Order: sequence, then C-alpha cells, then structure tokens
Amino acid sequence: MDKGEAEVIVLANELQADLVIIDERLGREFAEYFNLKVTGTIGVLLKAKELGFVEKIKPLINQMIDSGIWLNKKLIDKILNIANE
Repeated sequence: MDKGEAEVIVLANELQADLVIIDERLGREFAEYFNLKVTGTIGVLLKAKELGFVEKIKPLINQMIDSGIWLNKKLIDKILNIANE
C-alpha cells in the first residue's frame, strides 16, 4: 500500500467518511478492515453514468488504458455489460 492510500484511510477514519475511492487491492483490504465503504475508479464511472453525468463509460475506460492504466479484459467486459454498453 502506498502513502497516498494510507493517508486516505487515516483521513477517512478521522472524518468518518461515508466512502473512500481506492483502486489497489491492498489499500482496499486495509480500508475494509477499518470498516470503510470502498469503491474504485470504475465504481465512480458507473455511478456517474447512472446519475447522468456521463453518457458512456467505454470512451473513458479507453482513455484510462491509453494513459497506461492496466485493466483486465474480463473486468472491462463485465463493466460494459453492467453499464449496458
């Protein structure tokens, strides 16, 4: 877990935050250990589409991949299925 994720967890506990956004598995596990509700970038994208802030998430996922973020192909397919894309 990197320093940024650790700081998110500490701050979320201090503020009694409703939700933290962490993508890395180890950071998510630590956050869940401290009973924090966790989502990731993909969860934020799905919520943004659900609320009408974005029309499609596939172009956003493609931008993430193009910028060097690795996403599993099966995960991408599952996300797009959930998003009806």
